[in-house]
Amino acid sequence: MSIPPVGDFVEDTPEYTYEKAIYTEAINALHKSGLYEEADQLYAEGATSGHLPWSVMPNSDSNRLCLDLHGMSAAVAHSGVRVALQKEIVTAQNDAEVLERDVMIVTGLGRRSGERFRPVLRPEVQRMLTEEFFPPMGTSSVPGNMGALLIPKSDIRAWLEEQRKQRGERLMLVADVLKDISTGNRLEKALMNSEKRIERALKLKLEAEGSENADES
Repeated sequence: MSIPPVGDFVEDTPEYTYEKAIYTEAINALHKSGLYEEADQLYAEGATSGHLPWSVMPNSDSNRLCLDLHGMSAAVAHSGVRVALQKEIVTAQNDAEVLERDVMIVTGLGRRSGERFRPVLRPEVQRMLTEEFFPPMGTSSVPGNMGALLIPKSDIRAWLEEQRKQRGERLMLVADVLKDISTGNRLEKALMNSEKRIERALKLKLEAEGSENADES
């Protein structure tokens, strides 16, 4: 999984592009089918290539990791959180850098909910963190900011420790890719892998839509 290094993100990512639409639809389909790791891989590749926004905000520091999810679909936001936290594991110099930080998530206020990519609002993010993460993550409000949520470091610590137990081999693979992020053929390989995942995701989506239409008839 190719994950952007700290600070390597595109601030002026277009609100809507063909590539963003394809990545988003593919991640939505993978997420709907429960293929979270495939969705995470596709999100990481999309963020690395600049077609999807990178969730980690530049004002993150040693006390708090800040994630910006506004403008993302629920599925893309899910992968945005998971990939950002996984990156923290493989790039931290020591456990304290990861386990002793709260996480603030910016969800936005839903002012652009009529657009194609509807912003993820507070209730959706809260549901995602409690129902789709194990162990579940609780949240609290950020004083003076209704468009943000705070995850306590105790919940972050429990989730990361569970990830280490369950996915040690996968995280080692992520670390290897991060070391190789500057190689000349990385982007070409990422695009080839992305095409395969997108094709698979769109096939799943078409099959699901076909089943729904059959049920209705």
